[in-house]
Amino acid sequence: MSIHEVHHAHLTGARPVEVTVDDVESALYVAIWAHSSGDDATAHRAAGRASDYDPGSELARLLAMITAEGGATGVYDSPAAFRAFIRGGGNVGLYEATSGALREIYRQHQPQRVLDIGVGDGLALLPALVEHQPVVGVVEPSAALLAETTAELTRRGIVHHAWTQTAQDFTATHTQHWDLIQSSFALQSLPPHEKAQVLHWVAAHTGRFALVEFDVPEVASVWEPAWFCDCVVRVERGLREYGADRDLVGAGFILPVILGKFGTAARTNYELAIQHWETLLRGAGFTEITTRPLADYWWRPAFLVEAVTAAG
Repeated sequence: MSIHEVHHAHLTGARPVEVTVDDVESALYVAIWAHSSGDDATAHRAAGRASDYDPGSELARLLAMITAEGGATGVYDSPAAFRAFIRGGGNVGLYEATSGALREIYRQHQPQRVLDIGVGDGLALLPALVEHQPVVGVVEPSAALLAETTAELTRRGIVHHAWTQTAQDFTATHTQHWDLIQSSFALQSLPPHEKAQVLHWVAAHTGRFALVEFDVPEVASVWEPAWFCDCVVRVERGLREYGADRDLVGAGFILPVILGKFGTAARTNYELAIQHWETLLRGAGFTEITTRPLADYWWRPAFLVEAVTAAG
């Protein structure tokens, strides 16, 4: 079966074990479909067939590996995989561009109090604090990642406050106003209704907000063949950006994120098109919104969105 025929079988209630495949795309489709159904034996066989069709497919190889081992781990189950991911491949240029954009915002607007929501280990924030050093607030649910950020802020002598909380918990209780609030690749993890709640809080507690996110067009179904094939091409590109760490990064981070989109692992993000982010920001109370491309990236291009309230 072609991928379109496999897709039709999926829609009409067939089981992946009943489906034959004709090429690498249809084999990968069945592998992920079977894995999402809890049938790792069929998933493993289909991933093997995908490797037969295309021996160079890193996605097929890693799918075969994780289905032989009992499935993908959680996205943040392997700190080493996450660390290798964000400090390698296209993330090097991506984070350099993000830090540079934040540094320029600090230079232009000279905020005295800056809040970073979802700061992680400070990979975007810390390089931006070069010329201008405001009082910094950092919010991050991972105690281990937050400790790395605060240790470096302390080493630099930057006055800071830290909260080991999710964005939802923090905004539910915090009342302080900030000159600038920023968030890089963190708010995509919030479900839709929680995005709106957090952004309403942001608009009420700052005059200026800097958001860095990917521009991800909406799709009716991730199982639609055109979207699926595009996803495969992008993931292959991303995996190939890593050398010695490819298996660690691929099996420990990239695949769990991607498989989450297909219901084969816990979902970790709810990405949006930049236009949709703009709509949410206007609905939250921001009156002036500007966007610009920040960096190309194997998944989707990243954009900087600056939003200002009437009071800002």
